[in-house]
Amino acid sequence: MNMQLMLGVATACYFISLLLICLYKHRINTKICNAVFIVADMIFFFCWNYAYAEKGWLDDGFMTLENISPFIFTVIPLTLFMNKKTKEFAFSAIAFLHLGMFLALFISPEYEVIFRMKTEATLAYAGEAICHMIASLFGLYLVLSGQVKADFSHWIKSIVFMLGTITFGVFLNLTLDTYCFNMNPNKYSIYMINIFDSFEATMAAYYLGVFLVLTLGMQSAYAFNKLVDKLHIQHKAYKIVQSRKNKA
Repeated sequence: MNMQLMLGVATACYFISLLLICLYKHRINTKICNAVFIVADMIFFFCWNYAYAEKGWLDDGFMTLENISPFIFTVIPLTLFMNKKTKEFAFSAIAFLHLGMFLALFISPEYEVIFRMKTEATLAYAGEAICHMIASLFGLYLVLSGQVKADFSHWIKSIVFMLGTITFGVFLNLTLDTYCFNMNPNKYSIYMINIFDSFEATMAAYYLGVFLVLTLGMQSAYAFNKLVDKLHIQHKAYKIVQSRKNKA
């Protein structure tokens, strides 16, 4: 399949799924829907890892702490085993990363097309794109279904969860010479791009980027949820008016 066609299909699936979530947000069975998202994430994240292993790109084993995306794809199924408080922090981070995940759906494949002239949507690229699509949908779904509130409290929890995890990854890098989140003092980059000449500046920029993505994600989720609620109220009012007209 062509890369552009794959992205087109993924985008269509994204907006159709989002439309259905919006239409039936007040009838959502969260246990069933959560399970559907978790199973879908596990299937396509496994496909992504399998494709990387086949190509010889998986040097350090199963992807988990290589970057934010694989970390979130790993966290989603792990929420099944978290206690209520920990899950609230994890769900908040997943919810407010929805905007970043949506953009990442296009960034990686488009980068391959523009800079490396790779136009075939192999399992590796398709798996990565679909994982980002699922994570973005899951994030918005968590807000629309009321499991995460787009407010200050959950925003703080998302920041604590993400920056705390990244800091732990940096600690592992310093003590065990690993490369979690590409923040090893001897080899540091932001998404494989060397922007600054020092480890400290790169890490500060990484932290700031995560902070801004979570902030924009919280604001967009709040605005979108309010818009959907407003449309539901208007639709309900319209149905009441039409019902009264029919009775008259």
